[in-house]
Amino acid sequence: MANCQNSNERVFGSATVLELAYGCPDARPTEDDWKALGAGTSKGLDFAPNSVTSDADDTAGWVENIITNADATISFDGEVRKHDKLDQFGYGNLVKYFTDEINAKRQPTLWARIAIGPIEFSGYMVISNLTPADGGSNDIITFTVEFKVSDGTTVQVVNTDATPSTPLAFSKDLPATKAADADNDVVLDVDVTGGRPTYSYKWFLGSTQIDSTANPTAATATLLLLAVTTASSGSYRCEVTDSDGNKITSTTCVLTVTA
Repeated sequence: MANCQNSNERVFGSATVLELAYGCPDARPTEDDWKALGAGTSKGLDFAPNSVTSDADDTAGWVENIITNADATISFDGEVRKHDKLDQFGYGNLVKYFTDEINAKRQPTLWARIAIGPIEFSGYMVISNLTPADGGSNDIITFTVEFKVSDGTTVQVVNTDATPSTPLAFSKDLPATKAADADNDVVLDVDVTGGRPTYSYKWFLGSTQIDSTANPTAATATLLLLAVTTASSGSYRCEVTDSDGNKITSTTCVLTVTA
């Protein structure tokens, strides 16, 4: 069957993916940071709203309910592989990260994201339950993990069917030219609005993408070039992609470095 964008058949379990990313609550991961947890067999999202009731004598005979908050939980059951796939976050990394954080007396927190049908739920969450291995002699070994909200200000629920109110655009673009002396640092930065967060960033020098493993800022909105040389001169641009796949490219900035 074709990949029809307007298809409305039922959603089945293997189409629901739990993704994780390392990070801190003050910076939402880019699209490139997210990785599927592993070989899942069951996953779910429970908002678990908490409520209080009122049966005061002016409620017309009906008990009235007020939601005070919600204790959201993401749950995931998976199968253990002998080795995790390289494109997945992986069972091994999850268990090792959990134990390392506990040993260091830190909270085992991660960014977690789950998409169910048109709804995408994400937030900075803490591992609240982890059963790292369960299985009999003739069974596949399974694991179970649950996540609860660690920082309520990071919770984001997106209806991916909804049309963004404003298109993706630069609120701050690159200048057409920039000059710097050798051995100085150079900052190139952009800001974007609209589209559908989260945003991912790619920086280019000429036609070559700058490697973010060599310069981690090349995957952010702010490119930092340390101790530039004349070899750093050239044409720089930034390509921004939102979670819908919409792309925009900044003005090309010609950097001139003087020795």
